Amino acid sequence: MIRLRCLFLAVLLLLPAAAAFAADYEEPDIEFFYPVVTRRPVVERELEFKVEYEKNDEGREVELAAAIEWAILPRWQVEVEFPLVILDPTEGPTIGGIGDIEIDNKVLLFKSVEHRLLVAAGVELKVPSGSQDRGLGGELAVEPYLTAGIALEPFDLIAEVAYEWVIDPEREEELSTGLAIGYPAWRWFTPFLEVRTQTPTLGEDQRTQVYLVPGFNVKPLPNVTLRAGVQLPVTDAKEFDYQVRFAGVWEF
Repeated sequence: MIRLRCLFLAVLLLLPAAAAFAADYEEPDIEFFYPVVTRRPVVERELEFKVEYEKNDEGREVELAAAIEWAILPRWQVEVEFPLVILDPTEGPTIGGIGDIEIDNKVLLFKSVEHRLLVAAGVELKVPSGSQDRGLGGELAVEPYLTAGIALEPFDLIAEVAYEWVIDPEREEELSTGLAIGYPAWRWFTPFLEVRTQTPTLGEDQRTQVYLVPGFNVKPLPNVTLRAGVQLPVTDAKEFDYQVRFAGVWEF
């Protein structure tokens, strides 16, 4: 069974690469704003640093992460993210350590420069590098997704749908969707709003969770973008009280 799971994950990770080799040619770039949760359909080459602060029923959690995103080919990107997690429970001592490393393969499926339209698909693999006993992760999970972006003047829209399988230690499945709307008010400033849903498809509680994420992008320097947002639940079904997210990106 373990060998079959490994083979299945390997196939999922290699499919984007195989598709990307069929489209290895230069095209004009299409740029979109950076949401804080919803994935972008852009193939990127950049360094990213993220900070996430979460308040939930069990206490507080801070995650610091560094990621490198590399365009292997014009339509194929690989991303690796290394997180550091700090837990501050309501009862008990503060705990910190390495979380679960994430590896993302993304391939651009469709591109229309005329209509400023991008469609991409990918697979994210979560490696159980964090300590499960200490509550720092320890999950093996795979999440295929589809994301698209289009410019509808004066707004930019980005949409995403994803389905996550948690393979180990406990079987979990979840469908998530996202819609982000940005308004490029100035060349250096873009406010946006995201609407997110999460629906567990296994277990007794399969209620849909709905979140709103207001935020903004700022470009203080060429090839540098700062983004920030607050994720707020709007339904009784929720995983946390709120999340504050901040990230800085350097495109190279």
